[in-house]
Amino acid sequence: MIDTIEFKLNNVDTYNIIKTQFERTSKVGSTIILVDEDTGEMFENSKIRALLHHDTNNITAFTKRSSIYIASSHYTLSYVYNIAQNFISFNFAIPKYLFGTNVIQFIRYYSQSPETIYQYLVDFLQGFVKKHFLQTVKMFDIELTRLDMCYNQFFNSKNDALSYLEQQKVLLKKYGRSSKNEGKDYGTTLFYHTKRYSFKIYHKGTEFKKNDRKELLKKNNTGETLDHLQEMADKILRYEVTFRAAQINYLFEKAELHCKYVPFMFDQTNHLWARKSSPEFYKNAMRFVEQSKHFVFEPVMHYDAIITQSVHFSLEIFKEMYEFFWQKVKDYQLTQKLSIFDVMQKVDALNETRDNIRKENEKLRRENSYNKPMIVTLSLLSQYYSLDELRKSNLLPRSTFFHYQKKLKEVGITSESILQGMPPPALDYVDYKHYFGRHHLK
Repeated sequence: MIDTIEFKLNNVDTYNIIKTQFERTSKVGSTIILVDEDTGEMFENSKIRALLHHDTNNITAFTKRSSIYIASSHYTLSYVYNIAQNFISFNFAIPKYLFGTNVIQFIRYYSQSPETIYQYLVDFLQGFVKKHFLQTVKMFDIELTRLDMCYNQFFNSKNDALSYLEQQKVLLKKYGRSSKNEGKDYGTTLFYHTKRYSFKIYHKGTEFKKNDRKELLKKNNTGETLDHLQEMADKILRYEVTFRAAQINYLFEKAELHCKYVPFMFDQTNHLWARKSSPEFYKNAMRFVEQSKHFVFEPVMHYDAIITQSVHFSLEIFKEMYEFFWQKVKDYQLTQKLSIFDVMQKVDALNETRDNIRKENEKLRRENSYNKPMIVTLSLLSQYYSLDELRKSNLLPRSTFFHYQKKLKEVGITSESILQGMPPPALDYVDYKHYFGRHHLK
């Protein structure tokens, strides 16, 4: 359910031990920094930005990039220590950190509810901080900047997974059609990107063979053979949404969660009182409402939130992200094409309902009437063309088309009714727990 997380430890200079811990260079090897002697700037191929002091030839690093070695895995955990801005940023995939591969997912065995997953995430992060920091930190200083949610959908075979992905490409045109988030098709990956979030569907087996398998050949502590992981990955389509800070802020505002921090701003009497009695506080409250927030892992009092622009990354905001993610997944679920016989049966049943309506209620009878020849003709055409292509063909006037599109939906024909050659796959964790459940029962 959760994949990549990116978070910061802010106010590093208040943690002397941690500061020393992450400023320390590796005991093995050396660091080479290429600096332009005229400007003191780093060359583009350098990994560490630094400043060269011309009078002493001393070098001061602005950032340090390194990684933490995970003894039980091939996986290394990358971090950036931004000395100038006083934070350390971590970016890693939680399943790879825990299990060595994200074929195994970050879920609980008995429940995948938002409440359960949220608590699992909070518990993991608290455990991570205790394990990797040599000093106790305030969770207020841990700021979430990115979170990826994912789902591995199982199919009966690799061919079924790839066939389903191929048929989903029709929906990519529907949901990723604007110029700003134009959908991209990379063969075994469907992808679109916006300023706030990214969404992709890809064949896990292809990606696993290209990336994870090569790393696991060096060191495999997953508890699974590589052949078994590859076999399972070949049956998986993986859905991922990357929530950047802008999208988390968007969902926070959309759900009006900021109201609980400044309730007086939404009551006319209290609003006027705050504006007159405390102009400076009112100014800060307005800034809080209008600007982006920092999401931290500790409850924040109203006054502190207004002053620091920081709010608690709470269950409420996690639920908003959870619902957004699953809606994206559901948008790309296909249903089977109906046979002409099925269509005719459904139209007859709906018209029978119409016939039971009293004749004096003509308007209601009309609304519940289905033109059988037209609906059957359109359903036949939908076997070869998508509904979007039929709309663009100008076969019917625009208003007439949308009228029949509504009728087709009531019959059971939508833009998602394009699946052929297989039953619709389930949206659950039954298959996953059958193959990998033991990893979650330890």
